[in-house]
Amino acid sequence: MQDLRRKFILSGHRGARALAPENTLPSFLKALECGATGIEFDVRKTLDNIPVIIHDDEVDHLTGVKAKVSQLTFQELSKLKVHGKARIPTLREVLALAKGRLYVDIEIKVPGVEEEVVEALRELDMVQDAIVTSFLPSTLEKIKQLDPRIEVGVLLEEWDDEYFEIAQKLGATAILPAYEIITPELAKSIKSKGYAIITWTVNETSIAQNLLSLGVDGIITDDPCSLRDIVLSGRLASK
Repeated sequence: MQDLRRKFILSGHRGARALAPENTLPSFLKALECGATGIEFDVRKTLDNIPVIIHDDEVDHLTGVKAKVSQLTFQELSKLKVHGKARIPTLREVLALAKGRLYVDIEIKVPGVEEEVVEALRELDMVQDAIVTSFLPSTLEKIKQLDPRIEVGVLLEEWDDEYFEIAQKLGATAILPAYEIITPELAKSIKSKGYAIITWTVNETSIAQNLLSLGVDGIITDDPCSLRDIVLSGRLASK
Protein backbone atom coordinates (compact mmCIF):
# COMPACT_ATOMS: atom_id res chain seq x y z
CA MET A 1 0.00 0.00 0.00
CA GLN A 2 2.90 2.36 0.73
CA ASP A 3 4.11 1.74 -2.80
CA LEU A 4 0.75 2.72 -4.31
CA ARG A 5 0.72 5.88 -2.19
CA ARG A 6 4.10 6.82 -3.63
CA LYS A 7 2.94 6.12 -7.18
CA PHE A 8 -0.58 7.51 -7.24
CA ILE A 9 -0.80 10.04 -4.42
CA LEU A 10 -1.58 12.70 -7.05
CA SER A 11 -2.85 11.51 -10.44
CA GLY A 12 -3.93 13.72 -13.32
CA HIS A 13 -7.38 12.70 -14.57
CA ARG A 14 -7.09 12.19 -18.33
CA GLY A 15 -3.87 14.13 -17.87
CA ALA A 16 -4.79 17.61 -16.68
CA ARG A 17 -8.12 18.01 -18.41
CA ALA A 18 -8.92 21.30 -16.70
CA LEU A 19 -5.84 22.79 -18.31
CA ALA A 20 -5.38 21.00 -21.66
CA PRO A 21 -7.39 18.81 -24.06
CA GLU A 22 -8.17 15.61 -22.19
CA ASN A 23 -6.39 12.33 -22.89
CA THR A 24 -3.86 13.96 -25.22
CA LEU A 25 -0.10 14.22 -25.05
CA PRO A 26 -0.23 17.94 -24.14
CA SER A 27 -2.58 17.07 -21.27
CA PHE A 28 -0.25 14.40 -19.91
CA LEU A 29 2.74 16.72 -20.21
CA LYS A 30 0.79 19.38 -18.33
CA ALA A 31 0.11 16.90 -15.51
CA LEU A 32 3.84 16.22 -15.34
CA GLU A 33 4.53 19.95 -15.24
CA CYS A 34 2.02 20.30 -12.41
CA GLY A 35 3.93 17.80 -10.29
CA ALA A 36 1.57 14.84 -10.61
CA THR A 37 3.04 11.50 -9.60
CA GLY A 38 0.79 9.61 -12.00
CA ILE A 39 -1.69 9.98 -14.83
CA GLU A 40 -5.05 8.30 -15.33
CA PHE A 41 -6.33 7.62 -18.84
CA ASP A 42 -8.87 5.56 -20.76
CA VAL A 43 -8.20 2.85 -23.34
CA ARG A 44 -10.44 1.85 -26.21
CA LYS A 45 -9.57 0.30 -29.56
CA THR A 46 -10.12 1.31 -33.13
CA LEU A 47 -11.78 -0.71 -35.86
CA ASP A 48 -8.35 -2.10 -36.76
CA ASN A 49 -7.60 -3.01 -33.12
CA ILE A 50 -5.18 -0.21 -32.24
CA PRO A 51 -5.42 0.74 -28.53
CA VAL A 52 -6.06 4.48 -28.27
CA ILE A 53 -6.59 6.89 -25.41
CA ILE A 54 -10.12 8.30 -25.30
CA HIS A 55 -12.95 8.14 -22.77
CA ASP A 56 -16.06 7.72 -24.92
CA ASP A 57 -16.73 5.70 -28.03
CA GLU A 58 -18.49 8.67 -29.63
CA VAL A 59 -16.11 11.46 -30.53
CA ASP A 60 -18.40 14.26 -31.65
CA HIS A 61 -18.29 16.23 -28.38
CA LEU A 62 -14.47 16.27 -28.50
CA THR A 63 -13.78 16.56 -32.20
CA GLY A 64 -16.93 17.96 -33.78
CA VAL A 65 -17.12 14.91 -36.04
CA LYS A 66 -20.01 12.50 -35.59
CA ALA A 67 -18.26 9.13 -35.45
CA LYS A 68 -17.32 6.29 -33.12
CA VAL A 69 -13.85 5.08 -32.21
CA SER A 70 -14.94 1.48 -32.69
CA GLN A 71 -16.01 2.23 -36.26
CA LEU A 72 -12.91 4.16 -37.36
CA THR A 73 -9.49 2.89 -38.35
CA PHE A 74 -6.57 4.42 -36.55
CA GLN A 75 -5.60 6.29 -39.71
CA GLU A 76 -9.07 7.84 -39.83
CA LEU A 77 -9.07 8.63 -36.12
CA SER A 78 -5.63 10.23 -36.27
CA LYS A 79 -6.99 12.94 -38.56
CA LEU A 80 -9.30 14.23 -35.82
CA LYS A 81 -8.29 16.79 -33.20
CA VAL A 82 -9.55 17.12 -29.64
CA HIS A 83 -11.05 20.63 -29.39
CA GLY A 84 -9.17 21.39 -32.58
CA LYS A 85 -5.84 21.33 -30.77
CA ALA A 86 -4.39 17.85 -30.28
CA ARG A 87 -4.80 14.41 -31.79
CA ILE A 88 -5.92 11.23 -30.02
CA PRO A 89 -2.79 9.28 -29.05
CA THR A 90 -2.09 5.57 -28.97
CA LEU A 91 -1.47 3.63 -25.79
CA ARG A 92 2.20 3.14 -26.65
CA GLU A 93 2.69 6.86 -27.25
CA VAL A 94 1.36 7.69 -23.80
CA LEU A 95 3.39 4.97 -22.12
CA ALA A 96 6.53 6.20 -23.89
CA LEU A 97 5.83 9.73 -22.66
CA ALA A 98 5.26 8.54 -19.09
CA LYS A 99 8.17 6.09 -18.86
CA GLY A 100 10.57 7.11 -16.12
CA ARG A 101 8.52 10.22 -15.32
CA LEU A 102 4.98 9.24 -14.37
CA TYR A 103 3.18 6.18 -13.10
CA VAL A 104 0.16 5.15 -15.14
CA ASP A 105 -3.40 4.28 -14.14
CA ILE A 106 -4.82 2.57 -17.22
CA GLU A 107 -8.60 2.39 -17.21
CA ILE A 108 -9.88 -0.17 -19.69
CA LYS A 109 -13.26 0.94 -21.01
CA VAL A 110 -14.11 -2.05 -23.19
CA PRO A 111 -13.29 -5.77 -23.15
CA GLY A 112 -11.01 -7.10 -25.85
CA VAL A 113 -8.05 -4.78 -25.36
CA GLU A 114 -6.45 -6.61 -22.42
CA GLU A 115 -3.78 -8.44 -24.42
CA GLU A 116 -2.67 -5.23 -26.12
CA VAL A 117 -2.40 -3.44 -22.77
CA VAL A 118 -0.29 -6.21 -21.22
CA GLU A 119 1.89 -6.46 -24.32
CA ALA A 120 2.54 -2.71 -24.32
CA LEU A 121 3.43 -2.66 -20.62
CA ARG A 122 5.87 -5.51 -21.15
CA GLU A 123 7.44 -3.97 -24.26
CA LEU A 124 8.10 -0.69 -22.50
CA ASP A 125 9.17 -2.42 -19.28
CA MET A 126 6.45 -0.62 -17.30
CA VAL A 127 4.72 -3.51 -15.56
CA GLN A 128 5.93 -2.19 -12.21
CA ASP A 129 4.91 1.37 -13.04
CA ALA A 130 1.24 0.72 -13.74
CA ILE A 131 -2.10 -0.17 -12.27
CA VAL A 132 -4.90 -1.34 -14.55
CA THR A 133 -8.38 -0.31 -13.44
CA SER A 134 -11.88 -0.97 -14.73
CA PHE A 135 -15.56 -1.14 -13.87
CA LEU A 136 -15.46 -4.58 -15.55
CA PRO A 137 -14.28 -7.38 -13.20
CA SER A 138 -13.91 -9.81 -16.11
CA THR A 139 -11.45 -7.45 -17.76
CA LEU A 140 -9.34 -7.22 -14.61
CA GLU A 141 -9.47 -10.99 -14.24
CA LYS A 142 -8.06 -11.38 -17.73
CA ILE A 143 -5.27 -8.90 -17.02
CA LYS A 144 -4.20 -10.94 -13.99
CA GLN A 145 -4.35 -14.14 -16.01
CA LEU A 146 -2.14 -12.62 -18.70
CA ASP A 147 0.39 -11.25 -16.21
CA PRO A 148 -0.08 -11.75 -12.45
CA ARG A 149 2.58 -9.11 -11.76
CA ILE A 150 0.31 -6.29 -12.95
CA GLU A 151 -1.58 -4.55 -10.16
CA VAL A 152 -5.30 -4.09 -10.70
CA GLY A 153 -7.90 -1.86 -9.07
CA VAL A 154 -11.69 -2.04 -8.92
CA LEU A 155 -13.58 1.08 -9.97
CA LEU A 156 -17.02 1.78 -8.51
CA GLU A 157 -19.62 4.51 -8.16
CA GLU A 158 -21.81 2.97 -5.46
CA TRP A 159 -20.73 0.82 -2.55
CA ASP A 160 -21.76 -2.73 -1.83
CA ASP A 161 -19.85 -5.14 0.43
CA GLU A 162 -19.81 -7.49 -2.54
CA TYR A 163 -16.88 -5.45 -3.84
CA PHE A 164 -14.69 -6.99 -1.15
CA GLU A 165 -15.39 -10.42 -2.63
CA ILE A 166 -14.74 -9.14 -6.14
CA ALA A 167 -11.47 -7.50 -5.13
CA GLN A 168 -10.30 -10.59 -3.28
CA LYS A 169 -11.13 -12.89 -6.18
CA LEU A 170 -9.25 -10.63 -8.59
CA GLY A 171 -6.21 -10.23 -6.37
CA ALA A 172 -6.76 -6.47 -6.52
CA THR A 173 -4.40 -4.07 -4.80
CA ALA A 174 -6.72 -1.07 -4.74
CA ILE A 175 -10.36 -0.07 -4.63
CA LEU A 176 -11.23 3.14 -6.48
CA PRO A 177 -14.54 4.62 -5.33
CA ALA A 178 -16.02 7.93 -6.46
CA TYR A 179 -15.09 10.40 -3.74
CA GLU A 180 -18.73 11.28 -3.00
CA ILE A 181 -19.41 7.88 -1.44
CA ILE A 182 -16.38 7.76 0.86
CA THR A 183 -17.31 8.01 4.52
CA PRO A 184 -15.03 7.55 7.52
CA GLU A 185 -16.60 4.14 8.08
CA LEU A 186 -16.12 3.02 4.48
CA ALA A 187 -12.53 4.25 4.36
CA LYS A 188 -11.74 2.40 7.58
CA SER A 189 -13.42 -0.76 6.31
CA ILE A 190 -11.54 -0.76 2.99
CA LYS A 191 -8.21 -0.07 4.66
CA SER A 192 -8.83 -2.80 7.25
CA LYS A 193 -9.11 -5.31 4.42
CA GLY A 194 -5.67 -4.30 3.17
CA TYR A 195 -6.68 -2.37 0.04
CA ALA A 196 -5.36 1.01 -1.01
CA ILE A 197 -7.98 3.68 -1.70
CA ILE A 198 -7.56 5.81 -4.80
CA THR A 199 -10.47 8.16 -5.36
CA TRP A 200 -11.84 10.27 -8.22
CA THR A 201 -12.47 13.00 -9.39
CA VAL A 202 -11.47 15.54 -6.73
CA ASN A 203 -11.12 19.20 -7.75
CA GLU A 204 -11.65 21.15 -4.53
CA THR A 205 -8.93 21.62 -1.93
CA SER A 206 -11.28 21.28 1.04
CA ILE A 207 -12.57 17.94 -0.25
CA ALA A 208 -9.03 16.72 -0.90
CA GLN A 209 -7.97 17.66 2.64
CA ASN A 210 -10.90 15.76 4.13
CA LEU A 211 -10.23 12.66 2.05
CA LEU A 212 -6.56 12.68 2.98
CA SER A 213 -7.50 12.93 6.64
CA LEU A 214 -9.53 9.73 6.20
CA GLY A 215 -6.44 7.91 4.98
CA VAL A 216 -7.11 7.92 1.25
CA ASP A 217 -3.95 6.80 -0.55
CA GLY A 218 -4.40 8.60 -3.84
CA ILE A 219 -6.30 11.51 -5.35
CA ILE A 220 -7.27 11.70 -9.03
CA THR A 221 -7.94 15.26 -10.16
CA ASP A 222 -8.64 17.29 -13.29
CA ASP A 223 -6.23 19.98 -12.06
CA PRO A 224 -3.11 18.56 -10.40
CA CYS A 225 -1.59 22.06 -10.31
CA SER A 226 -4.28 23.27 -7.90
CA LEU A 227 -4.07 20.28 -5.55
CA ARG A 228 -0.31 19.70 -5.74
CA ASP A 229 0.69 21.57 -2.59
CA ILE A 230 -2.04 20.04 -0.42
CA VAL A 231 -1.60 16.47 -1.58
CA LEU A 232 2.18 16.43 -1.72
CA SER A 233 2.83 18.47 1.44
CA GLY A 234 2.88 15.47 3.72
CA ARG A 235 -0.71 15.85 4.86
CA LEU A 236 -1.61 12.37 3.72
CA ALA A 237 -2.57 10.62 6.94
CA SER A 238 -1.23 7.12 7.53
CA LYS A 239 -4.23 5.26 8.85
